[in-house]
Amino acid sequence: MSEIILHHYDLSPYSEKVRLMFGLKGLAWRSVQIPIVMPKPDYTELTGGYRRTPMMQIGADIYCDSKLCAQVLERLYPTPTLFPVDVAAIWGLSRWAETGFLMAVLIFFGIGGLFDEAFVADRKKMAPQLDLEQVKKIVPAKILQLAQILERLERQLSDGRAFLFGASASLVDLAAYHTTYFLNARPVTAALLEPHAHVRAWHARVAAIGHGERKELDAAEAIAIAHDATPVPFEGEPAPLPDGLAYGDRVIALPEEIGSGPIPGELAPSDLHEIAIRRTAPRAGELVVHFPREDYLVVRA
Repeated sequence: MSEIILHHYDLSPYSEKVRLMFGLKGLAWRSVQIPIVMPKPDYTELTGGYRRTPMMQIGADIYCDSKLCAQVLERLYPTPTLFPVDVAAIWGLSRWAETGFLMAVLIFFGIGGLFDEAFVADRKKMAPQLDLEQVKKIVPAKILQLAQILERLERQLSDGRAFLFGASASLVDLAAYHTTYFLNARPVTAALLEPHAHVRAWHARVAAIGHGERKELDAAEAIAIAHDATPVPFEGEPAPLPDGLAYGDRVIALPEEIGSGPIPGELAPSDLHEIAIRRTAPRAGELVVHFPREDYLVVRA
């Protein structure tokens, strides 16, 4: 198996979620630092145009979105598991926990002083409807919504359990942590954490999981690794497709979330939980770019 390469930047909360997955599973991995704002020519060489962070590369297979990273790592390295209890409950609560991320980001945009002009301009291009003057008006409401999430996390931890589902960390802990650990960046959000002693202690336990064994890698080297590798053939029964669509068709993968454009290519076989797009890049050669089924669509080109 080729080594795991994470394309990320250190301040990315969703990348922190994946780095903690490596730590929980005790994995060695290579780190490629990407620009925080566009352009990202080496990154999009591999992804085909997907620009969100992070992306995980294994040889010539490119895995976009932290949700898919969790699925792939659990399949390749099942022990210790990200799902020590009911799988559906963990997926559902992980998604709920991550609702706090957008609330916190809007608060930071609204109060200002945290992001530089280049970052703000880049995010406005990702979300043209972002009106900072309007965002300022909803900051008090967003603070209350975020306070509600923290209160529920505090209540869940109040019986003395180490992690949100008991003695073992799970994907829920990593999802909730990455949306709340950076609240200390501003006084108004840090104040939300202050009354929640159990949440603050839990933060320390999750942080102690660490990031596994990290070694840096140059983006050009990662592209060369992809070029010299071959995408892993799909094994098993491919997922059923809508009428009129067949594997091998020219298609476009469409992220439903704002901030990333369509990714064209050839529809490759995959299971029900992911979408696979085969494409050829000028420098990286033949690749298969993978997306989670959740939050992504595939349509004929």
